[in-house]
Amino acid sequence: MNILICGDSFAADWTVKYKGQGWPNLLAQEFNVTNLAQAGCSEYKIYKQIASKNLDEYDLIIVSHTSAFRWYIETPHPVHYADPLHKNSDLIYTDIEEHNKFRSGLTSILQFFRKCYSLEYAEFIHELISEKIYNITKDKKVLHLTHIDVMYSFDVINFSDIFKQYRGNMNHYTDEGNQIIFERIKKNI
Repeated sequence: MNILICGDSFAADWTVKYKGQGWPNLLAQEFNVTNLAQAGCSEYKIYKQIASKNLDEYDLIIVSHTSAFRWYIETPHPVHYADPLHKNSDLIYTDIEEHNKFRSGLTSILQFFRKCYSLEYAEFIHELISEKIYNITKDKKVLHLTHIDVMYSFDVINFSDIFKQYRGNMNHYTDEGNQIIFERIKKNI
């Protein structure tokens, strides 16, 4: 079975930075997996991941949806540019706020988030892009995933219950958490 994985850090290959195996690596041991997911990406980048492939080449598409509050950027990330896992991240307020204390040059980005950024607009755009992703994949076998408490107008497997109990250092989960996620995904294939 050929599987395409698109999404954020929940679905990314963390072995570029850490030792261990997340659920995407476990899936790749049993199936032919193409994993385009990247840590810290916005819903728009997830859309671009999907649009970059001929979906007819895959038996299953797994889409890991992300936070509505990531702001798409085309330039290298101002904080994580040297990090092999997060170098192509989009902006999110918490990253900028946390790193502004240690790195100069982030004040203007922080001010943008504080003075200009609209949470309502971000949620609206996220919903539009999520719907676009759904529409371009709806005629395919697809699993939509998240581990963030967000409502969607289509079926999404939500792992937030696992996230609360099994937080860890590989795809945000412990080894046991990744195994549970892997098993749940396999049941849905």
